[in-house]
Amino acid sequence: MSDTNSHQRILRLSPNEWMFLENSAFLTEDLKQILAAAEPERGKRRILRLDRDTAERFRDEFTARLARIGLDAKYELTREGSLLERLIDRFAK
Repeated sequence: MSDTNSHQRILRLSPNEWMFLENSAFLTEDLKQILAAAEPERGKRRILRLDRDTAERFRDEFTARLARIGLDAKYELTREGSLLERLIDRFAK
């Protein structure tokens, strides 16, 4: 019997994604610690290795943040909202 949760996801974060996540005050301390363990790649890119449950926890935080600040007064995505949507999709794969 295999444990499907033990499979690691490898995310290569762009410099823009990395800077956003590194400076995100809305993330919990344990998620920030996981980010701190990201491996540097060329330039300012980072490689993040996550199990399925941890990736889902990040997605939950991104989704909650998107609901709070991701849309402007006309219900159009803000720049941060667009980035959050991309991160939600990236952490799902």
